[in-house]
Amino acid sequence: MKTFDEITNRDFFYCYDSKLTIFLTEKGIKYFLKARSVKDSKVFAMYKKNKELTLAIHEYMKSIGREEKSRVY
Repeated sequence: MKTFDEITNRDFFYCYDSKLTIFLTEKGIKYFLKARSVKDSKVFAMYKKNKELTLAIHEYMKSIGREEKSRVY
């Protein structure tokens, strides 16, 4: 496990897609934080990257007809 000083933005997945956030929630994947971007006021959910998240995102992308591999994990 990383210490606080070792954690970077690369350790998280920032999701600005509300439909994907709903899908992940329905799969039982909880976000770490939900907030609004200071830059453009868009709402995003922040997830800790892990294999379960990656597999769920791939499943979602396939379900909407976008089967290219995402680079989450």
